[in-house]
Amino acid sequence: MLSALEILAVIGVVLLVPLLYRLWNFIWLYFLRPSTAHKYLHAAPTYALITGASDGIGKALAKELYDQGFNLILHGRNEQKIRKVVEEVRRNGARDVLYFLADASDVNHDFERMMAPYMNLNITLVVHNVGNQGFTKERIDGFSNADVAGIVNRNAIFPLHLTHTLLPRLRLSAKTGPVLVQFMGSLASEISPPRFAIYGASKSFLKALARGLDTDEQVWTPTGVHFEYLVTGQVQSNSMRLTASLGTPTSETYAKAIVARMGCGWRKYCPFWVHAVQLWFSEVMGEGMQDKYAAGAIPELIALHEKKA
Repeated sequence: MLSALEILAVIGVVLLVPLLYRLWNFIWLYFLRPSTAHKYLHAAPTYALITGASDGIGKALAKELYDQGFNLILHGRNEQKIRKVVEEVRRNGARDVLYFLADASDVNHDFERMMAPYMNLNITLVVHNVGNQGFTKERIDGFSNADVAGIVNRNAIFPLHLTHTLLPRLRLSAKTGPVLVQFMGSLASEISPPRFAIYGASKSFLKALARGLDTDEQVWTPTGVHFEYLVTGQVQSNSMRLTASLGTPTSETYAKAIVARMGCGWRKYCPFWVHAVQLWFSEVMGEGMQDKYAAGAIPELIALHEKKA
């Protein structure tokens, strides 16, 4: 019969195994695993579609994927800005860089017509990067109905409609190799910070959408189309005007992290390793501590962006 000490030792080992497994997965994903972005380059010419590519992460990702060998289909709202990105990217090669215009805050688009010029192209990678919410002191009832709709549309509904329209094309592309759709998520979906309830809820919608669609395409009737939700912390960009640091990478650094991790086999993960550590600590803290921390951090971020506006 086991002694009390032996029973405690067994319990300790049982509790330790999941932690060691998680630590190994962390080391493998961020420091040992080779990039598999190249596996989405099949049946050339191969296209990657990126929304919100006018600046920030989307622009940096466009350049990174172009350097990896992808042709591009870029989305933006402002034609002057997106054409400038197209010109910058094209300096590094002779592959296609196409673009389309749409205000993601407004979903009164004819998505079928919008995507018609690209439905015969071999699209193997889609990154739904578009989405944000401005920094404001207003509570939810301080927003107009149009403001609320705009936040939800550009962060959740626009990616939904675009994915709905593209899926038949993506399944065709998957006949010659894997296809990947990535939704840009946020730590806000995990901690729901004050003043960002709508934004956090919209990102949680994408998290559930990615899981459901991936199960639909991989388990119900396998098609070769995969979906991922990228948990993103603070990244230096036009919408997040912070000084770059260990925990706040530049858009260029973050784009490289996305490409390095894509196709890793996880449906939900942080592309950047420091954000993964932050997510783990937030889980350990529990909701009470998360709320207290966010309640102190958000006002500082709002004040900083008001100062830099």
